[in-house]
Parts: sequence; structure tokens; C-alpha cells
Amino acid sequence: MSANFNFKDDKILKPITILTLLYSALMFIKYIGNIVGHLFSSHSPLMPEYLHNYVAFPSYVLVPFFAILIFLCIRTLSTKLYNAKLVYVLFGLALLFYIFQWQIYQWILSFNPYNS
Repeated sequence: MSANFNFKDDKILKPITILTLLYSALMFIKYIGNIVGHLFSSHSPLMPEYLHNYVAFPSYVLVPFFAILIFLCIRTLSTKLYNAKLVYVLFGLALLFYIFQWQIYQWILSFNPYNS
């Protein structure tokens, strides 16, 4: 049975693509929610105007990243042409983000233009 196991088989690539799509969609919704929540939160006159932009800045970077992942996963699923390299790269990017999410968030925050 192990002789017939192939990592480039559609039966393996399709679930990996679906899993990557679901994770990317959840993260996209999470970071869109962060942006919307910070933009529509109550603004106190004692807080600086740029504070909500400071907090939401990593989301401004991560939303396009996950939008690109979602687009590529949907395109792969709709055409049913599973390019093994693309599928594994997308899965690897999502997995690396899952493992190092806080470090990536802090790294993006270090480039924040809204620092005082």
C-alpha cells in the first residue's frame, strides 16, 4: 500500500488546499474584524487620534496576505489543476503563520508608521 502513496495525487492535494482555504478564510475574517472593531470603537478625547491605526496596522498587512492565499486556493480548487508545488507552498505559508503568528505580528508591529 505504501508503494502507491504519492504526495502529488489529487486525493491528497485537494484536502490540503481546502484546509489551507479554511484557515486563510478564518484569519481573513479575524483581521477584517480587528480593523472594523478598531475603526468603529468609541474614541475618547483623551486618547490620540492615531491610536486605532496603531493597533490595527498589522491587520492592514495581514488582510491582503490572506486574501491572496484565499484567491490562489479558490483558483486551484475551481480549475481542479492541483499544482503540487503551489499547494505545498500555500500550506507551508499558512502553517508557518499558524506556528509563528505572534512573532510575525510583533515583527509587523515593529514597522508601524503610527509609532509616536
